[in-house]
Amino acid sequence: MQVVPQIKSLYPSFTKSERMVADFALEHGDELAKMKLSALAKHLNVGEATIVRFCQKLNLRGYQELKFHLSLEDEEREDEEGRGDRDEVKQSIIGNIETTDDMASQAVIGAIIDSIYYADDILLYGVGTSALAASMGEIQLFRSGKRTRAITDSHMQMMRSSRCDAATLVIAVSVSGETRDLIESVHLAKQNGAQVVSITGYAQSTLAQMSDHVLISYGKTVYTNRGTFSMVVSQLFLLDLITSGYVAKYKADVVPVQERVYSSMVRKMNE
Repeated sequence: MQVVPQIKSLYPSFTKSERMVADFALEHGDELAKMKLSALAKHLNVGEATIVRFCQKLNLRGYQELKFHLSLEDEEREDEEGRGDRDEVKQSIIGNIETTDDMASQAVIGAIIDSIYYADDILLYGVGTSALAASMGEIQLFRSGKRTRAITDSHMQMMRSSRCDAATLVIAVSVSGETRDLIESVHLAKQNGAQVVSITGYAQSTLAQMSDHVLISYGKTVYTNRGTFSMVVSQLFLLDLITSGYVAKYKADVVPVQERVYSSMVRKMNE
């Protein structure tokens, strides 16, 4: 289904408020694809019900499906323009890292580093592609002497959240910040006293709003294979800032652990 042609063909039948939604979708579809329903309603000064009715007139099940189709059509348009070659991929990754770096507050990073130091248990939650970043974060923090575990199964996340307490730090990684199972697990962990750090692409997402500290990983949400790795790279960049900063600040505690880990790895390689 092509949503843009559908919007244009039905435009005369829309109400005045619905035409405001249609105009924004046609002119700023890529921006709309990143917005929550409440944020779009506030931006256009229309009711959420108006946006829902607009989607229904397009024979869509809801707002999320509208976002999906607009994002998909934007990707197809970029492909037709010849994007996605080697240089484009490289520049996309570099650009994502630079934008992520610009948005990363050193004060927030410092607070997260201290939270890592004082936490007895560190849990990294992520699903889908974000699970890759969570797993890499586990390796880096474990090598630095922290009791860390990456959990990428939603059922295990919920079970582990039920055992959280004030000495637990949860680092939740999610591009959209709206993954229902992840949000439920983080909410439970927070109810049980855990501190929450989120790495997400949207500052106004549900996950970000319920977190103690938030870092924004810049990257466009895509529904095809193109661009997936660039989003993960932004997440890994932030995790690297955190772990590198932790090692630098608490070097006296970290170095002896790293030396023992390195020695064990050397012995294993020499076997």
